[in-house]
Amino acid sequence: MLSNDERRQARALAAKRRRRRRRILLGVLLSAVLLAAGVTLCLTVFFKISAVTVTGDEVYTPEQIVEASGVTLGENLFLLRTKDVAAQIETTLPYVETAEISRSLSCAVTIHVTKASPAAALDNGDSYTLLSASGKVLEDGVMAVGDDVVLLTAGEVRTRVPGEPVEFAGEQTLEDLQTVLAAFSDAEFTGVTSLDLQTHTNIRAVYQGRITLELGMASSVADKMPFIKATLARSEQTDPTFEGSIDFTIENRAYRNAATEPVPTTVPAQTAAEGDEPSASSETTLQATDAAGAAA
Repeated sequence: MLSNDERRQARALAAKRRRRRRRILLGVLLSAVLLAAGVTLCLTVFFKISAVTVTGDEVYTPEQIVEASGVTLGENLFLLRTKDVAAQIETTLPYVETAEISRSLSCAVTIHVTKASPAAALDNGDSYTLLSASGKVLEDGVMAVGDDVVLLTAGEVRTRVPGEPVEFAGEQTLEDLQTVLAAFSDAEFTGVTSLDLQTHTNIRAVYQGRITLELGMASSVADKMPFIKATLARSEQTDPTFEGSIDFTIENRAYRNAATEPVPTTVPAQTAAEGDEPSASSETTLQATDAAGAAA
């Protein structure tokens, strides 16, 4: 049993603990009030946008880009939804491929734009629809296209709204378009005049308007590009006027068919007699080692 002195000490200790808890609680509440006041001031008084700068490609005027962004001076810097602003610019201004929005504590907003260039065109019969390499619609109803624009055959087109991705009936068509054009660009491969994406398992491209390249699936094109370029380089050296098709569907193999041969006969190049030249009406096979030697 506690003595009177012990009970007094216990009550004093309990009271001290209660006072400490009240001070802590009061401190927490005060901190919350100050934080709320600070946030309110930041959102209403401080960090208001004071300048908007446009950098990058000069595809549109800075005034057009700022107007399309919807960003206004005096708007709060931290309430700006940068992804939404970028998407709005890219949709409103078709020839902007990408827009990147950055903010600084000096209350300035920077909009960096990258232009979209025509890479492919859909033939509508009496006009064309221009597309970027990503499949974004740049213009519809164009009467003529440049020599560096690939004419596209891709089956049914559902929508072609400028500023938005083209929508094909085929589920894989847009992805195939993006994959093949990226493979051509990365390999710096030029000279393709048309592209046929109607068969997902065998993409076809026409090179220089006279050679049909059977490429196989779009996902394999990037890996095949060194061999394809070497094969075409050898073809240009040995038969610069060749017209027909070259089948690249099998990896590291190229089967060449002259356009004049109705039913080609397969004569593998490696089994032909030494000194014999394949006739114009035969299919010839070029192996990876042959193509690599030609490119060297």
